[in-house]
Amino acid sequence: MSYSLITCHDTFAAATELARGCYQRNLLGGSEALSGSTLRGRAAKYSGRYAASRRNLLHRLSAAGIEWHEMRGVRGRRILVLGPMPLDPRAELTAAV
Repeated sequence: MSYSLITCHDTFAAATELARGCYQRNLLGGSEALSGSTLRGRAAKYSGRYAASRRNLLHRLSAAGIEWHEMRGVRGRRILVLGPMPLDPRAELTAAV
């Protein structure tokens, strides 16, 4: 399951430039959850630091004028949308799975 939806590849490229470290790049790529639920083991013990990292990334995206949104996916999962919000986000999510 991907935890991100990329609607504009130029936006994704610009956002990747702002990411600092593997965790933030994985957030943008969709392999890490925006909620932090994918953190396991020792990383889960530092969930507060990872939450700060997520906030910092989203703040940098906003400051740079990069359009991002959050939407709910299957079973209430938080999905990071990079680029303009699709007209029918549910259709986009089912097509991505």
